[in-house]
This record gives sequence, C-alpha cells and structure tokens, in this order.
Amino acid sequence: MTTNIEKAKKEFLQTIDDFGADPYRLRNHVPEAEKWARRLLKDNPEADVEVVLLSVWLHDIGHYPVPTDIDHAVRGERRTKEFLEKIGYPKDKMDKVLHCIRSHRCKDVMPNTIEAKIIACVDSASHMTEPMYFDMARVDKENGSEFRAYAKMDRDFRDLEAFPEIQNELKEIYENWKKLIKSYEKLK
Repeated sequence: MTTNIEKAKKEFLQTIDDFGADPYRLRNHVPEAEKWARRLLKDNPEADVEVVLLSVWLHDIGHYPVPTDIDHAVRGERRTKEFLEKIGYPKDKMDKVLHCIRSHRCKDVMPNTIEAKIIACVDSASHMTEPMYFDMARVDKENGSEFRAYAKMDRDFRDLEAFPEIQNELKEIYENWKKLIKSYEKLK
C-alpha cells in the first residue's frame, strides 16, 4: 500500500521531471530537509509525523515551472491543496499541511504550529548542510551581480530561532559559510 508520504514524494519528483530540469537542486534539498525533519520529530513527539513529512516533500513544489511572478510558497500552497484533495486527504490535516507550506519561508505568514515551525527550521537547516549558498554565489559571480547568499544565510539562521539547540549547533557552519563566500567573492 502506498502511503500519503510516498504519494507526495512521487508528486514532487514528477513536478521536477515534468519541468525537465532542476535548477534549484531540489532533488538534493528535500531529502536533506527530510533528514532534519526526522531528527526534530524525535525531539518533538507532539508533532504530527505525517503532516511534517508531507510538508517536507511538498514545501517547494511551487518552484517549478520557472520563471514565475508568484512566490513559490503561495503557488506551492495551491498545488499542495489540489494534490491533497485529489488523494482524499482529511480537511483538518490538510489545513495543517497547507499552513506549513505557506509559512515555511517566515515571510508574510509566520509558522504558528509545531509542525510549521519544524518545516521552517528544517528548510533553513538543510540549506546550511548542502551547497546552496555556494551555488548562489557562483551564479551571482558569473552574472556580475550582488551576492544574494549573505542575505539568504542571515534569513536562514534567523529562521532557526524556534529551535535554539539547532541554531546553536549550526552557528559555526553559518559563520564558516559567510567566510567561504567572502573568500570566493574576492577571487578574480
């Protein structure tokens, strides 16, 4: 029997396949976020495991296709709702997943449930434990544009605040990413 989480994973991966490319490297990012989620779920047994893991696999589904003028969290919320309705997911749990998707960026909607706080944290934590910032810096350098990685690192570090133990654990990595990007920026 296929679980809802397996269905979500398949839906997410199919979205990338349908686009034909993965410029945001989400095939790497989302499994890394899942590792962080499983860790936080162990420490937060009150969280709904299925809501968290569905949200992990669907939180970035709004990125593709690109380009888009719509925030990927907004588009992702809409796509996630369509997907969850299609598989007959219960409305009360659907609302929890949708909140996780919409608030994972801590931008215009803030996470207000334990599940949403986990998703915001694991999204940011996974950015720090994969090469995302370096990829951003490389693209900015090639384009001769301002390095966006610094602001992204700062936002990600801020978004770890709901779990101070994770923020503290990743502080050295955060500081070292800043040093690495600064050194890379100086290269001719």
